[in-house]
Amino acid sequence: MKPFRKLLAAGLVLMALAGCKDAKASLTGAAEPVLTVGSKTVSKGDLYSAMFSASAAASAYNDAMKVITDAEVEVTDEMKEEAKSQAEMMTMYYGSQFNSYLESMNMTIEEYAEKNVLPDLKITALNEKYIRENLKTLSDQYKPVKAIVLSFSAQEDASSALSALKDGSKTASEAATSFNSTSSGNEEVITTLNTSYDSTVLSIIRSASPDDGWTQIPSADGSTFYVLKVVSNDPTAFEEDAVKELKNISAISDLCTDTYLRKYGFHVYDIDLYNAIKEYNSSLLVQDTKAPTPAPAAEETAAAETPAAEPSESPAQ
Repeated sequence: MKPFRKLLAAGLVLMALAGCKDAKASLTGAAEPVLTVGSKTVSKGDLYSAMFSASAAASAYNDAMKVITDAEVEVTDEMKEEAKSQAEMMTMYYGSQFNSYLESMNMTIEEYAEKNVLPDLKITALNEKYIRENLKTLSDQYKPVKAIVLSFSAQEDASSALSALKDGSKTASEAATSFNSTSSGNEEVITTLNTSYDSTVLSIIRSASPDDGWTQIPSADGSTFYVLKVVSNDPTAFEEDAVKELKNISAISDLCTDTYLRKYGFHVYDIDLYNAIKEYNSSLLVQDTKAPTPAPAAEETAAAETPAAEPSESPAQ
């Protein structure tokens, strides 16, 4: 770790160990000079204050999530390969500029993948884990349905596609190509937040079943004609695709973060860090709010887990 990073980390550790309301961390040796330029001397305290203002809130959040994901997420070989691949893409995009950055940080590309890319992949994996454990409750709210929807600008094309699909002479992708659809014909997961289709279409999708087969529906304004089929309305039957779609919903990601911050007892005591996080993202201050109603799976998981560690055991808080 670079000396400046060590300095900021040390300050955050002090904040985590403070135990009273509106505490203020003090930095040992704050007046100690770090560098001198002409007649100007920069002390350890000056440097720490500047770094605190720039990144204390983000650093506290990142450290907290590292503690949580280290405990909750198993790093797979696939995740390691993905991290390495993304790091190598940085070299392809930025070339010598990225290599110069690595050199300035005294870091290899493997270290960059582990320290800068893998943490984000672990957070994504944590979101996926949360969704899987709470799939039923989240599905009741967002109602994911797997369907195929073909859009046509001409009713004649839509009718021809419907006929071909019903008699099995064409697949959905073939019908889309043959009859001038703007759609791919691929299966997709549609939730209550979908805004790609007419409200009438979405209503039909949510009420139909796979047994209904293909049907044709005009849009409310008559400008578009849809041919659609519900493939499955049971999210457990397409769990991977459901998880992939649901993890893009920011409200679910926020709920996941809230759940795990509470589970691991995230609490900020230092008033300066508290204010910095409040400005950065106030929802992270779970100490100020009541827990949202948890899904049963999350409740059961939390009850079965070992009690959260005390703040002094981790510099992440």
